[in-house]
Amino acid sequence: MSLYLVKGKYSNAAFKGMVDSPQDREAAARKLFTAVGVDMQSVYFSVSTAEIVAIAEGSAENMAAVEMVTMSTGTFTSFEGIEIIDSKSMTSAMETANKVVSAYQAPNK
Repeated sequence: MSLYLVKGKYSNAAFKGMVDSPQDREAAARKLFTAVGVDMQSVYFSVSTAEIVAIAEGSAENMAAVEMVTMSTGTFTSFEGIEIIDSKSMTSAMETANKVVSAYQAPNK
């Protein structure tokens, strides 16, 4: 399971729907994420960028399912799940890269 920073940019139609019929969009998002097996850890909204921003944990396949569902409804004009890692994992990746970097030959060399 991977950790993701999820960002979805709301469409104008979605904003109109939220203004016409105010409702808890976090609950709706959680319901979708749970249905596909993704754990939504936290949810935020940015009105200035027209986005929902979340931290979620799941598989790449399950995140793709969330994206397909949300984009197929017209709710969002863009949607992305950016895989993120913690500092300890990043340090480990640096150490691994340090060990193997000499084995790589750049294409322009």
